Amino acid sequence: MTVEELIVREPPEEAPPSTPRWSPKARWAAALGAFVVVGLVSAALLVKLPYYTMSPGSARATEPLITVEGAPTYDLEGSVDYLTVSLRQATPIEALAAWINPSVDVKSEEEINGNQSAEQNRQLNLQMMNESKDAATYQALHRLGYDIPTSGTGAVVASVQEGSPADGVLVPGDVIVSVDGQPIALNRDLVAAVGAQAPGAVLQLGVTNLDRPDENRTAEVTLGARADDPAKGFLGVSTFTRDLTFDFPVQVTIDTGRVGGPSAGLAFTLGLLDVMTPGSLTGGLNIATTGTMSLDGSVGPVGGVHQKVEAAKRQGVELMLVPSSEVDEARRYADGLRVEPVDTLDQALSVLSTVGGGDAVLPPAPGGGSGT
Repeated sequence: MTVEELIVREPPEEAPPSTPRWSPKARWAAALGAFVVVGLVSAALLVKLPYYTMSPGSARATEPLITVEGAPTYDLEGSVDYLTVSLRQATPIEALAAWINPSVDVKSEEEINGNQSAEQNRQLNLQMMNESKDAATYQALHRLGYDIPTSGTGAVVASVQEGSPADGVLVPGDVIVSVDGQPIALNRDLVAAVGAQAPGAVLQLGVTNLDRPDENRTAEVTLGARADDPAKGFLGVSTFTRDLTFDFPVQVTIDTGRVGGPSAGLAFTLGLLDVMTPGSLTGGLNIATTGTMSLDGSVGPVGGVHQKVEAAKRQGVELMLVPSSEVDEARRYADGLRVEPVDTLDQALSVLSTVGGGDAVLPPAPGGGSGT
């Protein structure tokens, strides 16, 4: 054995891997690419689009929100829920999620706000909520036989139905103060004036605006026909009374927090009747309603019905009342939930009588009806 054979031979050393040397241009391109990726992600999460998402909100019992002073109240069985829609200005990622989620709809900024700013629209909706609570209180107390003096300064346009005679003539925030020269003080005055005309009648509307009260104009409109009564004229607007004032004999407070809009009018009316009368107005069921309430007792459409049906189902609602013009849409998503159409307070009470509530537990209506 030679000396050389006893030597432990180490593997040959290898040169360490060299660190790649990026040129200044390459480093700048990499940094720019990372910046672009971060920017795109941030934009998808934070940048607001001129669109809003409408998703299911909540179903909230009205009775716990109601406080009555000056009249007795009663223990409750069942509940009358009002339904909300969650409205949010969309980011790109939210718009994409809405496109994937069948219970969420996307509306343009113009469809939601009209020609108003988002803040003006928010204030208008809060005002409509206050008007809705007053109209509900009026209807409930009237149904129970109270006399309630009322005054106002015009009918404010809350929404305009697409394709209706008013579309392109009136916008949300307009105030109708006369029809063919006859003053309009209350919302019900406008309802009566339009309903007294036949389809095809041409009306001259005296119009001002909530934000520009010193401006006055005349708007000409040709009436269409009501879907539920083709012999009566149809304008195609949802309205409430400007400066609506009541002299209520009973003090009623309804705590709605920051929720806006007029769509809980029917629910508040039924909830107040439930609180102020013995027996269960709902027959012991958990029901939900959506629809505006007018001083003449009529129930108007509100929009967002798809999302409200989803909210009702999540809450375990057993019966839902909706305006007749929206019942087909509501039933499309009902999945077994009983949905009934109503266009007046009378009709709502009649439906509730089928489950052991409604007119069956109320005192006789003054004049034989629930509306004015």
